[in-house]
Amino acid sequence: MNRFDLNDGRKIVIKFIIIGVGATGSHFFRGLCQDLRAHLDNPNFMHSPEFSLDKIILIDGDVVERKNIRTQLFTRECITEKKVHSLSERYGDHYGIEVIPYPEYINDHESLHKICMLPDHNYRKIFYLPVIIGMVDNNATRVLLHEYFYDERVPNLIYIDTGVESVRSTQNNDVIHSGFGGQVVTGFKYMGDVFLDPVGDVYPNVLDASDSPFPGCGVQSISSPQHSPTNKTAAQYANNIINNLLHTKSIYQHMINFNIQYGGSSPVLISDSLEFEFNECKQRAIKGHYKYGQY
Repeated sequence: MNRFDLNDGRKIVIKFIIIGVGATGSHFFRGLCQDLRAHLDNPNFMHSPEFSLDKIILIDGDVVERKNIRTQLFTRECITEKKVHSLSERYGDHYGIEVIPYPEYINDHESLHKICMLPDHNYRKIFYLPVIIGMVDNNATRVLLHEYFYDERVPNLIYIDTGVESVRSTQNNDVIHSGFGGQVVTGFKYMGDVFLDPVGDVYPNVLDASDSPFPGCGVQSISSPQHSPTNKTAAQYANNIINNLLHTKSIYQHMINFNIQYGGSSPVLISDSLEFEFNECKQRAIKGHYKYGQY
């Protein structure tokens, strides 16, 4: 199977930034902590000179409400707590994973850049890779993440976005067949070149934020009803992508479309031409031909 093998001779250091910890994000975060614990407990992985985990940053300004208990990983004891504090304490502590909670909404580039910024390091020996996982239900945040993906200050980035279909109005005859579909899209930049388009290029309609304001901006966002199993399926596919990244340091899919009512999924895999193009770029990195300043 074609893939982007990220091994370019440097040690890969991954920084996870999870934005949104609701119906999809809370399930993804628990799975990520569990998967990381399994990898970190593997002696071959733990002492690998080729990989290191930097930080996990959990971003969301929401507090837990009673209605969240039905579809999200919170209990009654969590009500009125910030979601990121509740999840980081429960699952970070349980799996022994250090998590940095960021209990605010992100609505500007500079705040996001400060979070994603990388420490000083030897660029010829270390491949620092931020991985943004967007699990939001508003397009204003998707627009921000799309613009940040193309920020010239960010030469390397994986941006994973999950989206699920809303349940249609009960006045619609198709209501019993709605709310079961979704997709996971992986955008990927390497050495300043875009090899996998982000969700905003795949589905340009998500860049229309006219009726989808930033959360926490004084405007009430209307949440569309969703099926919890659809959210959990989107989370699991995102976890699978991260597991590939940890297990083989590779990306295999650009996009995964799924429908849980029919039990099927349709991945868009890496093409021969894209794999060849990426390997050409990787060879330049191996030879030390970086594009951006120290890159």
